[in-house]
Amino acid sequence: MLLALPFLLLGACSQFAWRPASLAVERGWSETGKELVQTEVMYEERNSWNPMMGTRLKRNYKTKFRIYDLSGTPDPKGDPPIYNHEAAHWTLPGSVYYHSTTGRLFWIQGLDDQYGGNSRVPSVWSPQGYHSFDPSRFLTAEQTVLHFIPSPDGGTAALLLGKTDPNLEIHSPKLILADTNGRSSTDDRNYFETALSEWKEVPTFQIRWSQDSSKIYLRLGGEVVQITRKDGKISKAKEFPRCFSPPTNFGPVGISPAGSGGDSSKERQLEPAPFRNYSDRPMVKHTDQIRDCIKTE
Repeated sequence: MLLALPFLLLGACSQFAWRPASLAVERGWSETGKELVQTEVMYEERNSWNPMMGTRLKRNYKTKFRIYDLSGTPDPKGDPPIYNHEAAHWTLPGSVYYHSTTGRLFWIQGLDDQYGGNSRVPSVWSPQGYHSFDPSRFLTAEQTVLHFIPSPDGGTAALLLGKTDPNLEIHSPKLILADTNGRSSTDDRNYFETALSEWKEVPTFQIRWSQDSSKIYLRLGGEVVQITRKDGKISKAKEFPRCFSPPTNFGPVGISPAGSGGDSSKERQLEPAPFRNYSDRPMVKHTDQIRDCIKTE
């Protein structure tokens, strides 16, 4: 019995050792429908010493992005990504966009080990080495980044910011339209800030870029307003696109298939990119005519 005791203690201690773990891999299509980005959030976890907590402890989050070119003939063994990028901390689910034409990767990045918490910032990375976009000009510590959606042409990003309270109510919401198309943060000088009357994280509050990137529509419950990219002016929209989802012509579509080579090891048996028919038409005049079109187009 005494000889077995060290092994029992070793087994018990191993239950509380930190070990690697990861969340399900997400994927998203580019605007061309030829490139795809995988997002994998990884971390360390261990069981808590306190069994009453009912959950594992997690730390040291990081995110890996893999961008694949799916335009050629697939390799049965799986194609390697054309670009890799690793970021510190976690990435907010459903926030990753890759724009092929401008070579920009957009996402909302956490800043601590509180996964999904309010401490997060908008981030942009380019495989060409462009270091554009500096959110420090308009993002303050007490604000939470709720949405970060690039325009169809990739040149502007819409940020919806607000102050959240313990009851998850959003105060002082505002929309920022910021340049993201320069080769450095000094080139991305233009941005417009618009205060909103209210914002709620519910289905009747939505954001939607116009097809030509000239304006953005905001559904605010029973009305829709539009903000022009050229001058940041806001006005009530007399008519607006019927489809408010997807909010732009590229972006996330869900969980990625399993496979040793990522998406490309599945012999390209993926759903078609749901953004190819992204259009402002048909236009409607009443909010009860708005539809979710990501599954039908």
